[in-house]
Amino acid sequence: MGAITMVLEIIIAIPLGIIAAKKQYSKTDYTISVLALAGISLPTFFFASLLKLVFCIKLGWFDLMGLVGRNYEQLSAWGKFLDKADHLFLPILTLTILSIGGLMRYTRTNMLEVLNADYIRTARAKGLSERKVIYHHAFRNTLIPLVTIIGGSLPGLFSGAMITETLYSIPGIGYTSYQAMVGGDIPFSMFYLTFLAVLTLLGNLISDILYAVVDPRVRIS
Repeated sequence: MGAITMVLEIIIAIPLGIIAAKKQYSKTDYTISVLALAGISLPTFFFASLLKLVFCIKLGWFDLMGLVGRNYEQLSAWGKFLDKADHLFLPILTLTILSIGGLMRYTRTNMLEVLNADYIRTARAKGLSERKVIYHHAFRNTLIPLVTIIGGSLPGLFSGAMITETLYSIPGIGYTSYQAMVGGDIPFSMFYLTFLAVLTLLGNLISDILYAVVDPRVRIS
């Protein structure tokens, strides 16, 4: 869930942030900003409960909780895959919507700062197309601060998944850690906190590696 959410967060948030920066103070910009602020402000337990009320209880499209359905063992291999995908749809949707707001706003802010730089005005004055100015010159420099946010969001996905997994009764590491904390399982709780610390260090390492990818000035030859 964390890996899928991170991929979706990058795919959705960064393009929307660029679009909002390109169309500053337009209806598109205001709409994207409102959606981003809503994603930042909504608590996980409230948004997940709202999705369960609408899609599980009112519409009946998904099961209320669990990772698999009642007839999971009787299904074929493809049927088992679709059954798990059906049960994971709402949890992943919850994590994705609540995580894209911050990255989207950060992308927009940094993109606006880069678009107002002198070298961007010079590139436009040389007659370069707007697409090349945005995606070749501006976006590459916008990536430099973004890699810090992407690397730092890695442990946040797993800590946020603890609430989501608990609400949807999905037996992942977050749900298991919650049960361990409630039951007083100190060794497992210590393992979970150590796991988050390792993810934090891994996120910082990923950020450092990505710096060298997007910024030639920090490469070591």
